[in-house]
Amino acid sequence: MSEHVENNLSLELWRELTNTFELIDKSHSKRMAHLNLTTPQFSVLNTLYTNGSMPLNSISKKLNVTGANITCVMDNLQKRNFAERIPSSHDRRIINAGLTKEGKNMIKKLTPLYLKSIDEETKNLNDDEKKTLVELLSKLKN
Repeated sequence: MSEHVENNLSLELWRELTNTFELIDKSHSKRMAHLNLTTPQFSVLNTLYTNGSMPLNSISKKLNVTGANITCVMDNLQKRNFAERIPSSHDRRIINAGLTKEGKNMIKKLTPLYLKSIDEETKNLNDDEKKTLVELLSKLKN
């Protein structure tokens, strides 16, 4: 491998970000497996709980995932009666997603457990380090 690649700080950063995310994501998924809800399912439930009913394409943009992914997640949430598809009253091309009563109860029950899991995954950082990391990662997006 060339010296340029071996000593490339941007590449090293990329590797660390990728590896760290994958390790934390796997650990978090294992920790949450007993809840019988995937991370994308939780994210959709949480988004709907926080924002109320909204179009499926808005959820995919907010969560930075494909429309096909949201369709699959919504199918699974509907099967469990946690979410429902609601046709728009203004535009029949638009399908909104909303939480059912069971979905609201589930997200209220799971949020403290979910947050505890995330706290456990980030316990090696103090609050100042977390703030700094959030700022730096936000800067990368812009």
